[in-house]
Amino acid sequence: MTRVTILMRSMLVVLLACLACGCEATVSKTRFDGLNQQWLDCLRDNRDLKRRNEQLQDTIGRQNDQIHTLQALGEKRLDLLFHVTSIELGRHSGGVDTDGLDGDDAVRVYLQPFDQDGNVIKAAGEGTVQLYDLAEPPKENLIGEYHWSVEELGKQWAGGFFGSSQFTLTCPWQHGPPVHDQITVRVTFTDYLTGGVFTAQKVVTVHLAGPASQPASAPESQATD
Repeated sequence: MTRVTILMRSMLVVLLACLACGCEATVSKTRFDGLNQQWLDCLRDNRDLKRRNEQLQDTIGRQNDQIHTLQALGEKRLDLLFHVTSIELGRHSGGVDTDGLDGDDAVRVYLQPFDQDGNVIKAAGEGTVQLYDLAEPPKENLIGEYHWSVEELGKQWAGGFFGSSQFTLTCPWQHGPPVHDQITVRVTFTDYLTGGVFTAQKVVTVHLAGPASQPASAPESQATD
């Protein structure tokens, strides 16, 4: 039984009792106005409930349509979407001078995600950069590690012509400049659409301040997924 129905019955009982007893005057104007306001409030509440119910039914209908669409596409629907299949580090990745002093004080990495057609795409995901001076002992050759959340990484995107669209990631020295000028850059990208984890690696050259540093051999560039 709804609130409106209960109120209507209550008002009818009161009116019939008053008419039967000849006590119309016992229902004061204040009491009548109060019951009338409750009646109006119930009508308003009933309209609001009806409107919300209609909105809910509309939402359920749209969601059912989406479910049917996804079911029709099948499990291979991801193949129909542009998604990351590999990443590469741009050829201009390398040391950079950001403070105007002698010597590079950071490594700048240009990250490009590629889709299944070989096109560079802006993809949502997290990124991690690790810098290695592999000429140093194994326990000491990790010279920097940097992480970008999906929100932070998105802000590093710059679109351009002729395939120059890319994420630009600047990695300042965390413990001072390295000893050697050949630095291995390893990037890990986690794609939020597919959950895939992709890595790419590249050896870059940095300019160090002071006397020329000793050249160090490093592994060839490679990329894996």
